[in-house]
Amino acid sequence: MQSNDTTETTATYLKMMEAVPTQVYLGAALGSIALSALLRLVGKKDAAVFVGQWPPTFILFALAFKVLYPSHENVLHDGHEAVQQASDLVGAGR
Repeated sequence: MQSNDTTETTATYLKMMEAVPTQVYLGAALGSIALSALLRLVGKKDAAVFVGQWPPTFILFALAFKVLYPSHENVLHDGHEAVQQASDLVGAGR
């Protein structure tokens, strides 16, 4: 019974995470870093520390989604293609 609840919870979590693009989490992390710096500059030290603790959480959300729900991209093919393009660029400069 416990494993069924866990499976349902994981499925719910992944559906919720799928609705939000990874770039949103990374943007939120960068935004909270900027907001923290701004708060520090205006003298709100406690608020700056509080907001400054958010970026790792946002990045972990994105990372957890990528680990739990990997993309269906062909990484090997894309990697070979990237190496070929880089080789062409280096060879073109000669």
